[in-house]
Amino acid sequence: MRYTRFALILLLLGTAALGRAEEMHLKDGNIVTGTFQRLLNGNVVFKTDSLGTLSIPAANVASFTSRTTVVVILKSGKTEDGIFSVIPAGAWQLQSAAGTTTLQAGDVVAIYPFETYMKENPAGARRPWQDWKGLGSLGYVVQRSSQDATSLSVGFNADRTEPKLTGLPPRRRSTFAFNMAFATLTQPSGVKTSANTLSSLLRQDFFFGGDSSNYFFVEGVFDHIQPQALKLRQAYGGGLGRDVIRRPNFTLSVRGGLTYVRTSFETGELRNDLEALAGEKITLTVLKHLNIVHSTDIYPNLTSAGDYRIASFTALNAPISSRLSFQVSLTDHFLSRPIPGTQRNDLILSTGLGVNF
Repeated sequence: MRYTRFALILLLLGTAALGRAEEMHLKDGNIVTGTFQRLLNGNVVFKTDSLGTLSIPAANVASFTSRTTVVVILKSGKTEDGIFSVIPAGAWQLQSAAGTTTLQAGDVVAIYPFETYMKENPAGARRPWQDWKGLGSLGYVVQRSSQDATSLSVGFNADRTEPKLTGLPPRRRSTFAFNMAFATLTQPSGVKTSANTLSSLLRQDFFFGGDSSNYFFVEGVFDHIQPQALKLRQAYGGGLGRDVIRRPNFTLSVRGGLTYVRTSFETGELRNDLEALAGEKITLTVLKHLNIVHSTDIYPNLTSAGDYRIASFTALNAPISSRLSFQVSLTDHFLSRPIPGTQRNDLILSTGLGVNF
C-alpha cells in the first residue's frame, strides 16, 4: 500500500459523506445507479436495487467515480489504493493521498472495494479449517432377496486456494480427498463376502513465477483396496506442475514428479518401489451449472521395470439447490502386476446426494 493508515482513514471519512449510491454513465446514454462490486475480466459488476446485479463491459462505460476507496490489483502483482474514476475521455484514473495516477486498462487484473478486499485478508494466514470449497457425497443401497446385499459410498473432495480473492495470483493450494466404498453380500447360508475400498489424498501446491502458474507440490496418498488384496499402500512424493489453463469455467493442470511407494498385501507380500509420476486434472462447467471433474495419474515403476499403476477419477455434479447436488462418479485403480487371483482393475461407479460447501 502506498500511503499510511492515517491518510486512508481520512480518505474514507471524506468519501463516506457522499453516500454509497454511485452513478455509472454508459456510452449508450443510460445511467445506472447502484453500488460498485468489482471490476474483473474486463467487466464491471454493479449491484442495483431495480435491476439486480449487472455485469457491464468496461469498454461500455463513459464515466464513473467510485464513492469509496478501492484496491486495484495490477498484473505485476502489486496493489494500489484510492478513488477510481473513468473520465469522459475514456482514461482510468486513481486518486490517492499521493496524487492522481492514470491506469492502463491492460495492466489492471481486478478492482475491488477496499472493504471487500480487506475482509478477505489476502495477505494473512488461514486457519486449517477455513476457506475450503468442495463437495461431500453419500450413497447407500440395501437389497433383500435370496441374497442380501448392502453398499455404502462416502466421498469428500475439497480444495483451498490462498488467497481466495479472484484476480490475485495464488500462493498456495491445498487438496484433500477421501473416498470410501463398502459392499457386503450375504449368502442364504450366512456366509458374508465384502469388497471394501478406501482412498485418501492430501497435497500441497506452492506457486512460483511471474504469473503464478507454475508450482511445486508434495503429497501423501493412502489406499486400502480389498478386491485387489491390497492391505495398505502408502505413497509419498513431490514434483513440479503447471496450471496450463485457468478460466472460470475451465481449468487444466499438469504435473510430474517422483513417489516412494510402500505396498503391503493380504498375502503378506511387501513391495517398496520408486515410481515416476505424470498426471493431469481438468475441471469443466457446462450449461452454467453442470460441473465435471476428471483426473488421471500414471505411475511407471522405476524399481521393477515394466510395472506401472494408474489412478483415475471422474465426477459429474448436477446441483439441485444452492447446497444440494446429485453426483455420479467413476473411480479406477489399475495395477499392472496384481496378486494372483485378483483383477488388475478396481472399478467403482457410485451415485448419491452431495452437499456443496
